[in-house]
Amino acid sequence: MRADEYSIDCETIRVLGEVVRATPADDGQELVVPLSNVTGMTGDVVEQEIDEIESPGGRFTELVTKLS
Repeated sequence: MRADEYSIDCETIRVLGEVVRATPADDGQELVVPLSNVTGMTGDVVEQEIDEIESPGGRFTELVTKLS
């Protein structure tokens, strides 16, 4: 993930709706960032799948894009 003033080298990035879940390469602790705060992402492998997501109102499906 890159921005003009800040960048994160990540193992994996998952785009889930309007949220980016990033696992930095150095510590493995997941970060959750609003997609509107991300200016660019690159990866060698891009996968897309439909996931079932649990929420307080029940389950719903969402397109998930994974970069690694």
